[in-house]
Amino acid sequence: MKILHILYQSLPNTAGSSIRSRDILEAQMRVGLLPIAITAPFQAPKEKNAKKEIINGIVYYRTYSARPEEVVSEHKKSLLLKLRKLSRIFSFLKNAIKVAKEEEVDVIHAHATFFCGITGKIISKKLHKPFVYEVRSLWEERGKKNGGIFENIQLNIITLIETYVMHLADRVIVINENLYNNIVDRGIHRDKITVVPNAVNMNLIKKTESKESKKGIDITFGYIGSISPIEGLELLVKVFSMLNEQGYKNKLLIFGNGSEKQNIDDFIRKNNIHNVELKGSLTAEEIYKAYEQVDVIVNPRAKSKIADSVTPLKPLEAMGYKKLVIASDVGGMKELIKNNITGKLFQADNQDDLLKSIKDVIDNWSSYEEIINKGHEFVVNEKSWIANVKKYNNVYTELITAK
Repeated sequence: MKILHILYQSLPNTAGSSIRSRDILEAQMRVGLLPIAITAPFQAPKEKNAKKEIINGIVYYRTYSARPEEVVSEHKKSLLLKLRKLSRIFSFLKNAIKVAKEEEVDVIHAHATFFCGITGKIISKKLHKPFVYEVRSLWEERGKKNGGIFENIQLNIITLIETYVMHLADRVIVINENLYNNIVDRGIHRDKITVVPNAVNMNLIKKTESKESKKGIDITFGYIGSISPIEGLELLVKVFSMLNEQGYKNKLLIFGNGSEKQNIDDFIRKNNIHNVELKGSLTAEEIYKAYEQVDVIVNPRAKSKIADSVTPLKPLEAMGYKKLVIASDVGGMKELIKNNITGKLFQADNQDDLLKSIKDVIDNWSSYEEIINKGHEFVVNEKSWIANVKKYNNVYTELITAK
């Protein structure tokens, strides 16, 4: 069974959505399916100017526009640039139809955004193939909190388009129950939605040195991921400044890139904070190097509609690397972490509660060994992509049979 995955982002990008896509495709290949991918004009290839690449055994067809300003980012874009990006759907559709025909695919599987979804639906209609649409987050919600009236109107229109694409799909895949409920509220029938939660590709987890025997004063904290406004990193940096003032010498290492990076850097310099370092981003192949340097991962995601509805991948990855995870109690985190059993939760946006949690970890580090082990067991036993991929196979088989 050959599946065409239509991706907005992919490797070499290392955002959570790209890593999920990587793991889906590689797990599908391991169980005998034949996944291939075509990526949007806003995703640069791994090798410059490549039109077709093979990464970890998966074929990726590239349609990159070679316009760096169009690459996916959280930086605000002008209406003119947004319209130019939207216009690329016509050439992208032409390329995607060509690939689908030449590869003789059996299923069209588009991954959000609607740019891929509309493309997938047209190919599905033209070639009489099942169409699956996968939703990973309420991505359009990101800009609503700080947007003006005109921008919010644009985002509301996008919400309507996203909902319309879900109606058009033969099956909708979501990553958690919160997204499931949100989509049901939009009028999508329950029987049409399948939940395939985030998981970890344990084959790619490199063993790192165990740190349970360390003393609390030697523990290094870290954040790995996108440096964006929803992640609550300014709160985390403030807490480490307070720790330093109170005599704690523990460091915080921040790995990643994003629209908030300069603001965080400016805040660190302005306040002369010495125990926080911005380490830059790493490729997917190099991410283990970040985990080699830290003992505890902190995910201080701020309270928001998107944070409550999206299950992040990074906490699972951290548990796979046998790291303690401290996270805010937003909905997406609570789906993954049982407080003081598989990790540690603090009240979202609460500076004092985060400070208290971090100090408790430092002061009582030896008592967290069991929590670290239980978090690792949870990922190994319940969050395997091989188990997950069987759900995709069932969906594809049902749709092909129905056709």
